[in-house]
Amino acid sequence: MTAGVSEASSKLAQAVVGYLTRSVDHPFATLIKADGCELDIEIEPELAQDRVVPIQPVEPLRLVFSPGDVASPLVLSLRADFPVGLVHTVRDRGADGLSLCVWEEAWQDLSRTLTAQVLIERLRDWLSRTASGLLHQDEQGLEPLIPGTAHTLIVPAGEPVGPWHLVGAVEHEERWTICLDTHQRSDSEGLPRFALFSTVLPSQVHGALHARPYDLGGLLKLSDELGGNLFTEMRQWIVAPEQLAHAADHYPLLLVSVPKRRTAEGPDEAVEVWAYQPVGTLADFGECLGLTITHRDNGKVFTGQAMLPRLVKDLSTIELQGWRVVQRLDRSTARAHSAVPERADAQLVAIGAGAIGSNVVMNTARTGIGAWTIIDDDVVLPHNTVRQSYGDAWVGAPKAHALADQVNHLFVEADATATRADVLRMEPHADKLALADLVVDFSASPAVVAHLSDRQDIKRAASIFFSPDGADLVILAEDARRTTRLDEIEAQYFLATATAPGLAGHLDAARIDRIRYANACQDLTRPLPPWQVQTLCGIAAGQLVSLVGSTALTAVIWRLDPDSGGIVPIALPISPVHRHTSVDLRIAVSKSVLTMMADLRAAAAPNETGGVLVGTFDIIRGTVNIVAALPAPPDSRQAPTYFVRGARNLRPIIEGMAAKTAGRLHYVGEWHSHPVHAAARPSRDDETVFAYLSRHLDPTDVPYAMMICGERETWLRVAWQGRVSLEGTMSHTNEQ
Repeated sequence: MTAGVSEASSKLAQAVVGYLTRSVDHPFATLIKADGCELDIEIEPELAQDRVVPIQPVEPLRLVFSPGDVASPLVLSLRADFPVGLVHTVRDRGADGLSLCVWEEAWQDLSRTLTAQVLIERLRDWLSRTASGLLHQDEQGLEPLIPGTAHTLIVPAGEPVGPWHLVGAVEHEERWTICLDTHQRSDSEGLPRFALFSTVLPSQVHGALHARPYDLGGLLKLSDELGGNLFTEMRQWIVAPEQLAHAADHYPLLLVSVPKRRTAEGPDEAVEVWAYQPVGTLADFGECLGLTITHRDNGKVFTGQAMLPRLVKDLSTIELQGWRVVQRLDRSTARAHSAVPERADAQLVAIGAGAIGSNVVMNTARTGIGAWTIIDDDVVLPHNTVRQSYGDAWVGAPKAHALADQVNHLFVEADATATRADVLRMEPHADKLALADLVVDFSASPAVVAHLSDRQDIKRAASIFFSPDGADLVILAEDARRTTRLDEIEAQYFLATATAPGLAGHLDAARIDRIRYANACQDLTRPLPPWQVQTLCGIAAGQLVSLVGSTALTAVIWRLDPDSGGIVPIALPISPVHRHTSVDLRIAVSKSVLTMMADLRAAAAPNETGGVLVGTFDIIRGTVNIVAALPAPPDSRQAPTYFVRGARNLRPIIEGMAAKTAGRLHYVGEWHSHPVHAAARPSRDDETVFAYLSRHLDPTDVPYAMMICGERETWLRVAWQGRVSLEGTMSHTNEQ
């Protein structure tokens, strides 16, 4: 070993020398030579018997450290027959060896914890994983074919088709970021314009890095190596009439697209785009190649094809400025960046663009899931800027238009549309609802839920809202076949809030510390910290993305503890329903109600039993959703041939359920069982009870029902003032 440690100006190099020469335990590496910032070492990787790549038990490497350790060490293989063309290596061997791409982290972060021992182990691990074929995993993206550059060129999405216009340029620490677009903007008048040459090379298997070209000769050589015919195509492009027409005032931009695949037999997975810019205008470039000639006369410039093109012997004299190419995003690319499975754009409608609607729409739009139509009849007011997605510049603007404009500035697709309207009175725009894959109500309005539930032309509906205190997020969504409608899911959600211990205070903990923002009676808003709104809206956005990709019914409450920031999801049990309809009534009975009654009937046998029915109703629509059958009160009288319901503790139970659901759950009737072999049909006594209900409840304009649970079926009758009463039966076959 020869050493020149004292000459090293790298602390890391010194540390490596110290570790390899003084380590008590064998470091599985040997120092061969130390010369300032260069160390020659031999690494002993751990190797399996079966190797995919012929890595040797001892690999000679050279480490080249930067003075002051300002950059990551260069790692070179000194073995003459080290495999060429591997992923995470440089293809061409330099004078000092073959460069290995060992570091993937930013050096300013890696250097803080990179000890000499860690560095040696990183090299051993790199060689071991290369030998086993595991250095580049199948789920990793494909590696670049050439190194990147310091300058960035942002280009339009999609196929590279010009002409493109310079619309922005920013310089920072001698690095430029240039933005090009297909349309010239009003504020970019006078900026350079570009003539775009675009070609596609044959598909390549990703592997070792090729050397980056710095001149036209190098670019053409690389193109030839990859099977392209760049020079011939470029010569034809330069002398085409459409290029000659503006050659004097357009700058040439050469874009080379290279499809990439993982294996020789595999499909293309990505496209790498290289961008190079020759010095000067397109006319200057054509003259450098001996293809064009430019004539200037009285301020006018004419560029034409040279009659006798001359051959340029040394194309390396034509310098090229390389650019890192970044394409603007479309929704498809955004889905990839958002880890959203690739699928067709969803057509989505948002009803309500307030605190929940604006934030959830923006967050989901960023994932690229689809095109939004926003419906809202309100305007942005100053206090909205605290929790909604709008800034002060949007105050006074219609919320629907403001939100659509924000969405349209995310990606190249600017197809979000806005309708300033009340969804309950927008029949001229009803097609917007019918065409959507999913209609999402963010308004927290029972009337909107009812409206969406009644519409037969809607494909699917969902409702997303906060609890009154703003600490809970509720997501209710129909399945793709709409087997259970949104209002039927909502009714069972109310039952869960009234009965589930984990939902205590969900709807009955409304805030009273409201803030008045104007002089009208209803000009009140509740104080909610923006972080709380954003947290719940972030969850809602993620769940909405999942919902679009699923066909299943969803009913979940996410409970947030504002003190700790902890969040607990609670899935709600939603039962299918039996529906009964007449001219002016629609009754939905949760199948779980039949199960409740059947279980209570079996437990009471041979006696009859019964209780009261609980549910929701809508006077305007004539709908009743029966969601619960309560057991008999303790003072009820039960016998094999009769049942008389008691009333002990019943009122506090019913009133408690109403209080826990903001008044949405009500008493809606009576139920009782019939014994074995007795038909589930009303007896004379049952008719007397129903007549009693009619006398007392009909004048109050509330619905009242009677259900009789038999051995194999349940009978139902519902009446309501001014409406034709409805009867029906429900089989127990599917409820057992």
